[in-house]
Amino acid sequence: METPIEMNSPQEPLKDQTQVAIVEAAFTPEECTRLVADLDKHLQPATVEGLDAAGSAGIRKSSAVFVFPDASTNWVFERLRRAIDEINEAVYGFDVGEFKEGFQFTRYEVGEHYKPHFDIGPGLLAERKLSMTVQLSLPDAYTGGELVVYPEFIAPKEQGTMTVFPSFMCHGVRPVKTGTRYSLVSWLAGPPFR
Repeated sequence: METPIEMNSPQEPLKDQTQVAIVEAAFTPEECTRLVADLDKHLQPATVEGLDAAGSAGIRKSSAVFVFPDASTNWVFERLRRAIDEINEAVYGFDVGEFKEGFQFTRYEVGEHYKPHFDIGPGLLAERKLSMTVQLSLPDAYTGGELVVYPEFIAPKEQGTMTVFPSFMCHGVRPVKTGTRYSLVSWLAGPPFR
């Protein structure tokens, strides 16, 4: 008779793959301000993957632009990678590879929102393993606009803070009441979950 594998072996502690992780000061205030100044002029109305602007309107209302690695943005991807590798090793233990989709710079103005949704889905979205959001605005630059990871986690609003969670967790952005919320969002890809 075979000896059963002990699931809580001290050599390999189980990872909690339903946690939300926070990285404080992932970006400095100066870096956040620079990203907003550099990218704000490139924004376009945001859509939901697979839907046109009209189909997206009831689900998501914001402006966004996808940004890919180049000489001016490599530092952003290096910073994201260092933080996410450390978090993945400590908390999730997912088989992850790269930022295939770059990152998305997003602006939410008064009344804009993103209803509850999942980042994982068909096609390229099946490769999303970890989702991350970096708060670029100052906490008092807006009211409302909270990033909520359901059922009840509300992400910190401190400028430069990164919130990380598995892409299969439901989340959304509540409507902005006053001011403007800027964020940087990305997804670390890997082999699809089985």
